[in-house]
Amino acid sequence: MARFTQVPQNFLFRKLLEYWGNMVRNYGENCRDDDFFAVANINFDHDQGVELIQVAYTAKELEEMKKEKARYARLDFSDTLDDVLQVLWNHEDSRDKCREVLEAMREYMLADTWKGTDVMENRFAELKRVLKLDDLEAEILTFAYVHDQTCFCWPCRVEDRDKPLYYAMALDRSYAEVAKAMSAQGTLLRFGLLDGDYDFNRHTLGGFMDGTSDETISRRFYRKLDTDAALPWEFFGNLAAKDGEVLKRMITAVGGSKDEGVLATDGGRSRRCNILFYGAPGTGKTSFALSLAKELGLTAYEVKQGDDDGKNMKSEARMMGIQVCNSQEDPNECMMVVDEADELLRGSSCGFSLFGFDFGGGKSTEKGVMNAILDDMRLPAVWISNAPAESMDESVRRRFDYSIRFERLNGAQRVAIWRNQVAKHGLEELIPEEKAEEYAAKYETSAGGISTVLANVKRMAPEPGKVDELVATLMKPHCQLMGLKNGNGFLPAKDYSLEGLNIKGKVKLENVVRAARNYLDADFGSGDADKPRMNILLFGPPGTGKTEFVKYLGKALDRKVIVLKGSDLLSKWVGESEQNIAKAFRQAEAEHAILFFDEVDGLLQDRSGASHSWEITQVNELLQQMENFDGVMVAATNFSRNLDAAVMRRFTFKLEFGYLEDDGKRLFFERMFRSALSDGELAELKALRNLAPGDFRTVRQEQFYLGEDVTNEDRIAALKEECALKKDGDHSATIGF
Repeated sequence: MARFTQVPQNFLFRKLLEYWGNMVRNYGENCRDDDFFAVANINFDHDQGVELIQVAYTAKELEEMKKEKARYARLDFSDTLDDVLQVLWNHEDSRDKCREVLEAMREYMLADTWKGTDVMENRFAELKRVLKLDDLEAEILTFAYVHDQTCFCWPCRVEDRDKPLYYAMALDRSYAEVAKAMSAQGTLLRFGLLDGDYDFNRHTLGGFMDGTSDETISRRFYRKLDTDAALPWEFFGNLAAKDGEVLKRMITAVGGSKDEGVLATDGGRSRRCNILFYGAPGTGKTSFALSLAKELGLTAYEVKQGDDDGKNMKSEARMMGIQVCNSQEDPNECMMVVDEADELLRGSSCGFSLFGFDFGGGKSTEKGVMNAILDDMRLPAVWISNAPAESMDESVRRRFDYSIRFERLNGAQRVAIWRNQVAKHGLEELIPEEKAEEYAAKYETSAGGISTVLANVKRMAPEPGKVDELVATLMKPHCQLMGLKNGNGFLPAKDYSLEGLNIKGKVKLENVVRAARNYLDADFGSGDADKPRMNILLFGPPGTGKTEFVKYLGKALDRKVIVLKGSDLLSKWVGESEQNIAKAFRQAEAEHAILFFDEVDGLLQDRSGASHSWEITQVNELLQQMENFDGVMVAATNFSRNLDAAVMRRFTFKLEFGYLEDDGKRLFFERMFRSALSDGELAELKALRNLAPGDFRTVRQEQFYLGEDVTNEDRIAALKEECALKKDGDHSATIGF
């Protein structure tokens, strides 16, 4: 156990006397606060002080001050020394004599101090070196700390706006140079060394200065990341093969490889290399950054997001960490990772103040600060943000040498994560590879969610036969919390069959399924002039089996189905609908999934009747994506009238689902209710108009929940009610969103 050791404070005391002496020489007004003289009151003997006063002043001068009528102006040597000195100071005619007394006291106190270097002086020297402060900036910071930690007090009330003037007095420097160093553009405020009131920022530097943290100043703001735990480079598939290879070449060219030992430079300075990873949370941005560093053999340093007490670091502290890391580490050996950089990269136009106070120059000042930091980077740096690119100022965005937008994890990536995390937690015997693939298909969660669940599985150590149950128990609340759906929820009913559906036209559904399979199995060269498309349009009244057919198609082709409704794609923001459409196609292509747009009337409307430009651009975007999509796309609508003619031409198959014919009515009745019909019941069933497969399911569910004995008569009566709710099959009108 460590024993108490007295930490010398000679440096602070010497600085206190220096700044106090400067203030005594440079301040010329009355003293409004006797605490200004606390330095003498605390550290100098009262009687010795009185002797110095009696030597400096004549007996007549002292006698006149003793006879003052006002108590605050009357000299009384029985008062505390600070009160005595305030009375002397405020007699303006003899103020110079008071200064002589105070200077004599200061010299006596200074003579008693140890002249060696102590730990506090070393800490300030390290601050100056690491943060690259000039002499004046270092002196200002030292004074701010002395003012915060010692008995130094101003001689009067000082407003924040006047502090640079009083700092100049205490430092005995010109006001102009001190004001410039303390401006919003200066290092002290930009890095949060001084707070918004121009006082020492304890939150940023307190632990280092008071010795409660053993970390060097550098390590208070950034830390080394463990790249040994990074995912294998091959895990990232196309991302590693395409974007990853570009990044490897770019960083190696900029920073020089470790083998070459060469640092590429521009005019004697290392060229910056800023890389932006952005996109939704949990999409692997940080994992890819770690794997990139490991692949390049670089040490990865992360700018910290929180301090030792678990509190979030303010933006100014993180900015200082970026600058410290950038100045201390070797560009040939290291890479910087700035995670959760959303607030740092946003512009003030988004309602964000970069350092938490007014720079005085508005948006352009803040933008200039961020731009300067990006321009001055020596290390290759990966900036990671969950915010959309549009939230960043254009001048900030164009300073990134390369950027990657991360979409949601696809199925192959989730499988790789499950396998990697299973191995990491030593669960291979409980969760074999085929089981990991099953979980990856079922739970569309992030890498963090997978790791958390598997860590709990390991902790709870279930029996082999109970693993599925435990994983489901842990995943269910996680998916609910994160707003995620099970990946295998889009499956056809167990008793579903194509038989009995009323598909108008010559093409049979079985042939469409076979055509889609042939399309996926074919190998079309990139140079094919007329590469086929597999876009399928399903239209017809509600409940006629369109959605169920898509479920069947996904199962038949062994492909995941990504389901999006028109309302998922359309946005009130101009341009965002087009982005949503493009994103949907990218996701489907990355996951080799069937893309299903349900209820897309608003997306496919005829452009000739458009009254807004965005109505045209979103259809144009859909056309372009359909033309280039390398997969199966299905769109469903209840109404085909008023759909855009160009969009209609992009569909390889256009299938109209109609109400059931007589054979279909009988087939669905017997399949859904597992009950034979009498001749009379069959005749009654055939007489029903506008009967759809969905009506049978609705009636079956209704009667199942009632739990009563049900006859065919009851079922037919319920089907009649469903038919009566329809508008006689009139589907000439269109619906939208």
